[in-house]
Amino acid sequence: MSESGTIELACLGRPFQLGMLYDCRTDALIPGISLWDFEMLKKNINIRPQPNTDFKIIAADSSEDKVAALNVSASLEASFLSGLVSVKGSADYLNDNKKSKHQSRVTLQYRTTSRFEQLTMEHLGTGNVKHCNVFQEGSATHVVTALLYGAQAFFIFDREVSSNENHQEIQGDLEASIKKIPSISIEGQASLKMNEMEQEKINKFSCTFHGDFALDNNPVSYVDAIKVYSELPKLLGEHRDKAVPLIAWLYPLKKLDSAAAKLVREISVSLIRCAQRIMDELEDFNIQCQDLMRDDIAIRFPEINDKIRKFKDLLSEYKTVLQKHLSRLLPSIRGGGKEEQELADYLNRNKRSPFKGALVTKYLNEREREMNVVRSYLDIMKDVPVISSSNELDKVVLKVSNNYVIAFTLSSLNEDEPYLSDLGNYLNEQSCNNEEQVSYNLNSSKKTEKWFCSGDVTAITRENIQAFLDFKEANKGKKNIEFCIASIPDELSTASSIHVYERGRLISSQYELPSKPPMPVFLSAEHDCIHLQIKAPDRGVSCVDSYCISYQSAESTEWTEVYTDGVADQVTVKQLQPHKEYCFTCKAVCRPGVSLTSDTTSFFRTRPCAPPGAPIVKQVVSESATLVWDVPTSVGEGVLITGYVLEFRECTKEHENEKPWKSVKSTNRECILHDLKRETDFTVRVSAICVNDEMSLPSSETVFSACFKSKHSGEVGSGLFKNQSSRIHKGNPSIYKLELHQKMKKDDFNQYVFGRKVEDVKNKVILLLGSTGAGKTTLINVMVNYMLGVKWQDPYRFKLINEVTNRTQAESQTPNVSSYELYSQPGFQIPYSLTIVDTPGFGDTKGITQDKLITKQVKSFLCSPLGIDHIDAVCLVVQASLVRLSANQKYIFDSVLSIFGKDIAENIIILVTFADGKDVPVLEAIKAADLPCKKNRKGQPTHFKFNNTAVYADKRVEKHTTVGSDSDDDEDDDQKLNEIVCTSTFKQMKTFFKTLGTIESKDLTQTIKVLEERERLEKAMTSLTPQITAGLSKLSEIKRFQQCLENQNDKMNQNENFEQEIEVMKANRAPANCFNMNCNTCFFTCHSNCFLPAEDPVQTCAVMENDHCIICPGNCHYSFHSKENFMWTYETKVEIKTIKELKENFMEAKGQFMDTKQMLEALEKDFCGIKDKLMKLIRLSSDCLKRLDAIALKPNSLSIAEYLEILIKTEKEEKRPGFEDRIVELKKLKKDTLLLEKIARGEDLLVNEL
Repeated sequence: MSESGTIELACLGRPFQLGMLYDCRTDALIPGISLWDFEMLKKNINIRPQPNTDFKIIAADSSEDKVAALNVSASLEASFLSGLVSVKGSADYLNDNKKSKHQSRVTLQYRTTSRFEQLTMEHLGTGNVKHCNVFQEGSATHVVTALLYGAQAFFIFDREVSSNENHQEIQGDLEASIKKIPSISIEGQASLKMNEMEQEKINKFSCTFHGDFALDNNPVSYVDAIKVYSELPKLLGEHRDKAVPLIAWLYPLKKLDSAAAKLVREISVSLIRCAQRIMDELEDFNIQCQDLMRDDIAIRFPEINDKIRKFKDLLSEYKTVLQKHLSRLLPSIRGGGKEEQELADYLNRNKRSPFKGALVTKYLNEREREMNVVRSYLDIMKDVPVISSSNELDKVVLKVSNNYVIAFTLSSLNEDEPYLSDLGNYLNEQSCNNEEQVSYNLNSSKKTEKWFCSGDVTAITRENIQAFLDFKEANKGKKNIEFCIASIPDELSTASSIHVYERGRLISSQYELPSKPPMPVFLSAEHDCIHLQIKAPDRGVSCVDSYCISYQSAESTEWTEVYTDGVADQVTVKQLQPHKEYCFTCKAVCRPGVSLTSDTTSFFRTRPCAPPGAPIVKQVVSESATLVWDVPTSVGEGVLITGYVLEFRECTKEHENEKPWKSVKSTNRECILHDLKRETDFTVRVSAICVNDEMSLPSSETVFSACFKSKHSGEVGSGLFKNQSSRIHKGNPSIYKLELHQKMKKDDFNQYVFGRKVEDVKNKVILLLGSTGAGKTTLINVMVNYMLGVKWQDPYRFKLINEVTNRTQAESQTPNVSSYELYSQPGFQIPYSLTIVDTPGFGDTKGITQDKLITKQVKSFLCSPLGIDHIDAVCLVVQASLVRLSANQKYIFDSVLSIFGKDIAENIIILVTFADGKDVPVLEAIKAADLPCKKNRKGQPTHFKFNNTAVYADKRVEKHTTVGSDSDDDEDDDQKLNEIVCTSTFKQMKTFFKTLGTIESKDLTQTIKVLEERERLEKAMTSLTPQITAGLSKLSEIKRFQQCLENQNDKMNQNENFEQEIEVMKANRAPANCFNMNCNTCFFTCHSNCFLPAEDPVQTCAVMENDHCIICPGNCHYSFHSKENFMWTYETKVEIKTIKELKENFMEAKGQFMDTKQMLEALEKDFCGIKDKLMKLIRLSSDCLKRLDAIALKPNSLSIAEYLEILIKTEKEEKRPGFEDRIVELKKLKKDTLLLEKIARGEDLLVNEL
């Protein structure tokens, strides 16, 4: 268009009217001034309708698309860009830009026109102008001569696009949905029906409205937009009188008067497009800044947000400066005051300013990379909280519960940005030089590598992060330590560092947390410790205070921790068990906590045992030396020592090389070295050989000299054992009590140990049994003295068992079964270990109850898994003077032998005490009683004779006197006799232990069977005996009643009140110390000592089958039974009853009327039923006895009845307090015993009842 022609101009919401003046230089309306009067204008207006409606979808959001939608010319666009033009109404669409690049936008444009108004030509003549002064003022260049009225509306739909959504797909969905709006508004709300998926999509749309319509409420959603869109035609008014100017036509004033101002030149489109690109670029930068500021990283780290905000403000300020300059420059160029080149130069200089697009883009890219780098760090530390301010950090650090706070700090987020300083300086210089743009030196900024762009810095930071996370993982169980991430400026650290706070105080801003150390290196092992080498971790060595070593045995799941003193590179893990495998881990310890645990080592085994004791020179004779040594002080579980290696070598003199060791093997703890060089010193040491040829470490070294004189080192022989005992009596001899270790203590037995089991030697087990007063305890003590090598001349004796002296000889000195395990040691006179089982004496004053208790104790010991598993000899201890076995003694031996199985017969040995001569009368008594035992070649019981009194006899102290006396001679004779007896006893001991060594060990399986069978028998008989007795009484009662009925005569028929004596069995409830299953219908105890749990139903008792009892006479239902702590007992009483009473009672019991014949039949039936049950009970008892007879040496103590008769007579004679009650109980026991003997002999118990 020529400069002198009419201009078509978009109104953009400005209040255009016909006849108004317009300055095209500034694109501004001149209000209040007109060339014509209002009346004249009104007469010369031509109006015609021009209706038209259109809509358009705008998918792009560029400024070009916006100005095109509003028909904005390039010149007007330049004025808009420079801020010369302010827009309103629908034109505000030009100012609506996207807030984020993550935003999809589609715009629906609605445009309608109503009328066209223009001025006629009549009033344009020169003479018609009323206000000619306007031309001289030059304030306007054009006049408005035509206007097109109508209205426009822009519906802007936005949708946020997440990172995992496709932008193009979202844009397509948005466009498709917007295109439906015009058709929906025409078709009505019925067409708005959508499925759930479509509804979900449109719910994500937001709507912004810009229009020339007055709305009550602007639409904010898709549905709102449809509603508003459908109502737009109505909003213009019925006659469309609410339309606004859309396009104005401007006529140049120069054509009316040459003196008027004119538009000299238009700005070239190319320059306008250049300015537009600059403004668009600034707007894009602004959007990028907003996106970055909304990023989670910028929110969590205010330092990043502040930098971006500052940069955004500088861009905004630069845009304002740019618009201000353009707003001054454009009118001057259009009016001819300045050349267009000035605008071109200004725009070109912008490309060399610090706001140059490439520099701004670079800066924003750097910020985005910085944030991405920080984001990657946070992703690695995703479980660690981020502290966003110093106040929040103070709260964490000062929290009372936090002893330590470990903060991973980003130290460079606050570093200076020279580029921002350059931008600020540039704008300051611009403000000082309004007319001239200051050039910018592109090389002014320091070109240093940013921390987030450095590969080395990234690598170091990731190492710090890993160290931080490893340390957090290692200390996650601690409650007094907290971990966090924070931004703390630190010029000494690049990118990151670790701050450690201790109780609110910063102890280091560059703390190097220790990393996971290498696993410990095995150096060597001892029996109770393992030596390890500790290697320092790769990082954090300077902060390590010590190391924590954890170890675990192969059999355990628990770890034990030990800490080193300081940071030594070697550590010894102590208090380990011998011959066990251990694995180890290590972790570094610093002030706030510990590092990750190292990898676990392989399992390392400790030595099987401790080193033996240092060799002791027993004696040196000629060119040989005898050495002994002690057993290792500690031996692994299950480890047995099979031998020893004695190493020796000559001692070297100064400056001589050490000579090699020579070695000698030995199977015991004594070794003789032969062919030693005379007058030479030797060094000797010893090591233990264990199973699988494992070795202990060598002992301490001993130095001795091979000379000709015999040397003794301290106590030898039995004297060595005084160190393992305590003196209990001072005299000649003094008495020493051996120190025992209690291995086990139970109610029925005790176990004691002397010495340590470290060597693989045989263990012989002997069990001593005998009556009270037979001398078992003294015999055991004498055995021990022989074993320890005591001689008559030694001024000391040992005791294994110290008797309780306040007990009479009639009471057993041993209250419980006790075992004594004597492990083989140097000085033992026997080549094996020995276990002595001592039992209480049978037949003491406590009677048969105590004897049964002893049997129970022996059984408990033999059957216990903690007891013994084999036996070598059962030693019956008897006094030599017994000529025959009394009933008491028979009972004792029967009780003893009833414990064992038949396979033990060849292991029974007789130990005779109080043997003063050759004759031993008790042997004949044993033969006469046919006691099973081992026999010698002569057919005599294998026996050994002892007289123990001489061993502990006092010896006379030697006195030097000149005159003799008869008493001294007598004492000398007694002492010599005692020496002879003691020596003889020790010889017998030697023979006994030699024989014991040849006896084959017997497994206790058969004996345990006998004990278990006897226990079952006793329990069965406890239940069966009263049942059999009751059954027999009931049979007797029925038999007498039958006889009464059968013997009725005429006199009895005539007199039913004829009285008859009859025995009646009465059932009584007797308290019991256990629970019994009772039938309260039959008054019968069906199951004594019933162990049925309280919560279990009665029908599950062992005597129940098909819900009925198989024991009680009536085979009653289980519901008539109950578990109670009493039992039914029976007694027979003689009562006088008439025949009538007997019949009535019988019929009442049967519940029906009967004649005599029917009664007899019923009685016969009851008799047979009870008889069958009795036979069943008797067979059960007989079967038990037969099974016991097959395996036991003595199946039943048949001498009990005779023994009980003796006890009854003794009670009657002595009449001690309570004897009457005791006699009643003994008679009851005798009655039960006789019944048992009858069953054992197979006698028919019912012969008298048939």
